[in-house]
Amino acid sequence: MGAKLQGADLRGVNLRGAYLIAADLRDADLGTADLIGADLRDADISGAKLSESIFLTQMQLNAAKGNARTKLPPFLTYPSHWAATNI
Repeated sequence: MGAKLQGADLRGVNLRGAYLIAADLRDADLGTADLIGADLRDADISGAKLSESIFLTQMQLNAAKGNARTKLPPFLTYPSHWAATNI
């Protein structure tokens, strides 16, 4: 919780069930990271690369903070509360 992971290379990391509450994941690369059950409440994923993450859900995104620079898989959508976030 509250981890400082800004810009971290987390490609392929197993984050199953991880408590990433309020974590700083800005500009982190989470390509092929396993996010099943990861708690992203209030995590800042602005600019993070999540387009190839596995088991990422819309509910996880809705609980996080992000912006238009956050890269998402094509089957997920940007939450409406991200629109007011600075880019």
